[in-house]
Amino acid sequence: MYYKMYKIKNLRKFLIIAMILTMFLSPQVRDYAMSSNTEITQPNSFSNYDSLFHFLQQSGFDLAEVQQLFQDPRVEYYDDIAVSPTSPPKMDNYSSVFFHRESESYEIEGFIKQYSEQLTEAENRFGVDKEAITAVLFVETKLGKIVGSHSVFNILSSMATADSPESFTKIENYINEHYHYLDYDKRQYLIGLYKKRARRKAISARTEFAGLLQLHYDSHLDILELPGSYAGAFGYPQFMPSNVLRYGIDGDKDGRIDLYNYTDAIMSVGNFLSRKGWTEDTARQQRALLRYNNSNEYVADVLETASLIRKDFTLE
Repeated sequence: MYYKMYKIKNLRKFLIIAMILTMFLSPQVRDYAMSSNTEITQPNSFSNYDSLFHFLQQSGFDLAEVQQLFQDPRVEYYDDIAVSPTSPPKMDNYSSVFFHRESESYEIEGFIKQYSEQLTEAENRFGVDKEAITAVLFVETKLGKIVGSHSVFNILSSMATADSPESFTKIENYINEHYHYLDYDKRQYLIGLYKKRARRKAISARTEFAGLLQLHYDSHLDILELPGSYAGAFGYPQFMPSNVLRYGIDGDKDGRIDLYNYTDAIMSVGNFLSRKGWTEDTARQQRALLRYNNSNEYVADVLETASLIRKDFTLE
């Protein structure tokens, strides 16, 4: 029985990673997101999540177990997320005591001193200099001070339905109401762009939510307590669930990957950049960082921060 369950679990993980790879090979569409107030509804039934549940069942998850999670009172459905994906509500409770550790807040110098051993180990193991790892964590979350205040569970589960007929109707109503001064053809063009964006985000969110569930089963995380960004990234390095599955490292060897743990976060950033081709060559470093965040401004910020750390602090 144990061997059978082990095979099912690993098959499910394989299917998730295969879907992740398919998703990232798909053509990307420019994000035309606009902010507005997102409505929240408590799901009285599971009908809002039909497409997500079907996807998860096809991916090998036990639907009864999944639906049990959705009965938790912390679950909220963001009704307007298809038209306002960049402004979901904040969590009522910013985060639990487990995830928000005020006593472990660091400035750069204190972080370097406290985690010098782990940073050196990551550098030796992955070939990514410790200054760069520190710089990524600083740029992403100010070394854990700003981890995001949105519910990763609610964002991804709601966004996973952004391509439903109901969401497409909301998009049409939104464009016709807010751009009523445009002629019909221009409004139809905008509606097409919004629907294309919603379809892309829904496909991505369903895959990411499957990854989140896998983390729940593998690491016993309370995924309903995870605070993160409006896109669903979380932890000190701001990984999406798929990247936790693919690049996350159990640095402190406690049996689970916890990106609200500095040791795990340090090792995971090192592993990610190494797997993306990081070397001593600046051009390769830039390419690796672009895989972390596809922004030239972000890349320049990380490399400049790493240079300042190298200049101002001694990392022995």
